[in-house]
Amino acid sequence: MSEGAPNSAARWSAVAVAIAAAIWISYAGVKHAVAGHFAGSSSADDWLRAAQIEPGDSEHWYQLGRFRQLDFDHTDLPLALTYYRRAIELNPYSPFYKLDLASTLEMAGQNGEADKYFQAAQHDYPISPEVAWKYGNFLLRQQRLPEAYAEIHRAVTVDPKLIPLAVSRAWHSDPDVHVLLDQILPDTPAADWGAIGFLSDSQEPSAGLAVWSRLIGKKPSVEWKAVFPFLDMLVAQERYDDAGEVWRQATSLGGLVADSAPGPGVRSLIFDGGFEKDLTGGGFTWQEMDVPGANFDYDGDVKHAGERSAKIVFDGSENLTYGNLYQQVLVTPGTRYRFQGYLRTEQISTDSGVRFEIYDPRDQKSLDILTPNERGTQPWTLEEADFITGAQTHLIRVRVFRAPSARLDNKISGTAWVDDVTIFPVGPKP
Repeated sequence: MSEGAPNSAARWSAVAVAIAAAIWISYAGVKHAVAGHFAGSSSADDWLRAAQIEPGDSEHWYQLGRFRQLDFDHTDLPLALTYYRRAIELNPYSPFYKLDLASTLEMAGQNGEADKYFQAAQHDYPISPEVAWKYGNFLLRQQRLPEAYAEIHRAVTVDPKLIPLAVSRAWHSDPDVHVLLDQILPDTPAADWGAIGFLSDSQEPSAGLAVWSRLIGKKPSVEWKAVFPFLDMLVAQERYDDAGEVWRQATSLGGLVADSAPGPGVRSLIFDGGFEKDLTGGGFTWQEMDVPGANFDYDGDVKHAGERSAKIVFDGSENLTYGNLYQQVLVTPGTRYRFQGYLRTEQISTDSGVRFEIYDPRDQKSLDILTPNERGTQPWTLEEADFITGAQTHLIRVRVFRAPSARLDNKISGTAWVDDVTIFPVGPKP
């Protein structure tokens, strides 16, 4: 009995400890579940209850801080600062807590302390593009430009998706392309393409050309979705020679060869006059815009030469003005040119059929040439026209054209095919 009593007491002690531990674990689990329920609520009052239930969980305090900082209807910067500081006390190694505390300090006008926490976040996570980006933008707002550019450069080097936004922020701070190239952007094609996109949208031809000059030296793969707006911007700014040079360099890099034309060594000014390439949509390529009553496609069965032609099907539902298949062409003022193009038609209705039009989009009175009106069913027909550009004509437009009919039976139906379109110089103005 003397030996059994101590053993019995020990067993009961162990059982008591186990029961107490189980009760504590159950209590802690329930407590955590209740706090999690409140934390997942959409109510800030519930978030505060979660923090009160689990005051040692930094995320509850951080969530409350963001709410008090960012909710316009309940903004309370002093309270947000209190919550953020509490979160950092509980978890001093989170750079993101420090970033949000820094941004709140800046909002409160405490820029010196904000700088301290931005630097602390960077110390905790030195390779983070988000930290570098937010710190760089803070420095930009403080007009500490060289430091800002260094941080933004660090951010975009790690995360190229930030490049367009970085170009925009830096350009509005200091519109100097040399700063952009030398201090902010990494020397990569992706960075240059991003800058060209922004500068095209901003109508900044000189800066865009400076970036293009750096880019072209890298012999990059051509991003036509960036080239086309860049060319359109140069044309809009009447930088015709620059647009021509960019186009020649881009097509050369892209492995695109200019079309030939009659005569040795003569090249057509029309790009892809035989519609053999899929490259369309801007610059000096074919452009096609959808319009009710007409449908555009390529046709590999009906063609004048090569592998295919362009086909326009009029569905008979509209008396439309059609000029939606066109190409812009750079020309030399005071020069004689010859236009040639082939049309084929099938059951084109109405008195107003299909033809080519060559005109100056900036001064249509100085140049507007129409080829014969093709109606009904016609085999492949060569349409020709000689014209002379005016003294100020640097750009012309060639389009497939149909004018609206004035007659009662005016809704056009039928099909037109287009192929082998060329323009080439035949001499100066006499």
